[in-house]
Amino acid sequence: MPSYIKKTEEQFSQLTKGLKKVANHLLQDPTIFAIHPAKKIGDIIGVSETMVIRFCISIGYDGFSSLQDDIRKSLMTLSSDASDIWTSQDNDSNFIVEEIKEDIKLLTKNAKKINIENAQEVVDTIINSEKIIISGYYQSYSFAHWLFFNLNYILGNTSLYRPEIDARVLEFLPKKSSVILFSFYRYALDTIRLAKDAKMKGIKIIAFTDSRVSPIVEYADHIILVSLENASIFRKGPVTLSIINSLLYEIIRRIDGVEEISPTFKYFIKENQYDKKSGD
Repeated sequence: MPSYIKKTEEQFSQLTKGLKKVANHLLQDPTIFAIHPAKKIGDIIGVSETMVIRFCISIGYDGFSSLQDDIRKSLMTLSSDASDIWTSQDNDSNFIVEEIKEDIKLLTKNAKKINIENAQEVVDTIINSEKIIISGYYQSYSFAHWLFFNLNYILGNTSLYRPEIDARVLEFLPKKSSVILFSFYRYALDTIRLAKDAKMKGIKIIAFTDSRVSPIVEYADHIILVSLENASIFRKGPVTLSIINSLLYEIIRRIDGVEEISPTFKYFIKENQYDKKSGD
């Protein structure tokens, strides 16, 4: 992770509202900080030049120039890495194997960062929920649908949020319910609104997101952080689905043997056991 991102995330909670505005723009679009002077960046963001400089100092830099140098070095490193990949492909390498290797690298990095205690709390929340609502927009819809289908198959109490018909769904949820949301850059406003409404109603919120300072974090009870480290948006799929599947396996393991569960769970277990015996 680039040092400027790490420093920003570490200090984010201590920043004022104005400084957080600068921080969010830096995390979302560091390129403008690499190519423009502080005054121009202030004009783009809608803050003063002084605010931009104060932000740099607040996260541990001597001033704007030192932050800008750090960002430029980081972007040059990313560009060099990308060049290396293209060069290997030009040399008649197996491009499919090369891309899979990159996915594996990112999966390995995420595996090392997973907070097991937090993941267990997420599993507890899901298992103890009477009703579960899952939502995701744009690319995130695929993740939401995958989790919904499999979780409902196992527990039988899960719904996929559909804004055109579920406008008041939160009002009719049982007290012990939870909402699982997928919110990745560029964070869909409807997902944030759903999280805000759920928070106001005291509903547990589990959020999959790509940054500790993403807008959804303010409302979430549990965060599943998917670290992309400036990787291509296509890398998001394998990592997110792998984490989802890990949670599903733990849920299956935890509720196996429980008497009062959905009949579909028994079928799910038998199907998986058959697959293992047949070697599929």
